[in-house]
Amino acid sequence: MAKKVSLTVGGNRIALTAPAHSSRYSKVGKVNTPEWQDVLQDNYLGKYSEGVMSNDRWGSIDLFGRMWAFYGPWMSGCKGALSLSVSVIGRRNAYQFPGLSFLNPRAFEMVLVQYLNDRYGHENWGGEESHKPRYHGPVDWLLHNHFPVPSASFKIYNQGEDSSDLALPDHLFVFPVTNQHFVEVCFVQEYLSRDQKGGVTFDTTPMQELQDKIFNSITLKLGPETQARVDQIKAEVGDMQLCKEFAPLKWPTNIYPPEPSEAPQMQKSLKAGC
Repeated sequence: MAKKVSLTVGGNRIALTAPAHSSRYSKVGKVNTPEWQDVLQDNYLGKYSEGVMSNDRWGSIDLFGRMWAFYGPWMSGCKGALSLSVSVIGRRNAYQFPGLSFLNPRAFEMVLVQYLNDRYGHENWGGEESHKPRYHGPVDWLLHNHFPVPSASFKIYNQGEDSSDLALPDHLFVFPVTNQHFVEVCFVQEYLSRDQKGGVTFDTTPMQELQDKIFNSITLKLGPETQARVDQIKAEVGDMQLCKEFAPLKWPTNIYPPEPSEAPQMQKSLKAGC
């Protein structure tokens, strides 16, 4: 049975509806954050696991996590799984972007580029000298106008050594919640039952239906301070939407290195728009 979940981040309230945890892996536990606990009150962002990011400039806090197993007919075993994670992400104190607000859509676009480059763009097949990226994205970029802050969903594909081999993607939904933090909602579908050619041998419709139902239940209610900041930015920039189109980034980043100094370049580009 689905249950409503409420999370507090930076004085803002995130709500969603999701069923109870039902993982096929005993070692994969659920993640719960009490509704009353504002995870940003102590201003501490945990470190990513070694190798996940290209540097140590980003930190995150896990807010909510679930996994659901999907089984076939009696005695046929588990056919697939759907996992969901909700995290708040920001720059660690020594690496914050001074003078930039993630709530500003133009700034958030540039922050998102930097984050995706650091999270996915640095990984490649065959070592540092290889030009074969492990990931491809963002793909299927979609804006969501019903949110009170700039928001978008998209996919990042886990790419095989052959560039035409795109495995199941991370389905991401992102939106800022403070001047220096954004929330990342990530769905991952895992298909365990395949034929010799790699084709899926079960009906994945229930898995997609659950993902869509949870996604459509996500809401955000801004606290007074965040609302005031959003109103101020809206008065300054007018359109609060992100770019309508967002082409896949040029990965791996060992071929296309980032700017040597991130913050000055981002401030210089802030007025350029889409």
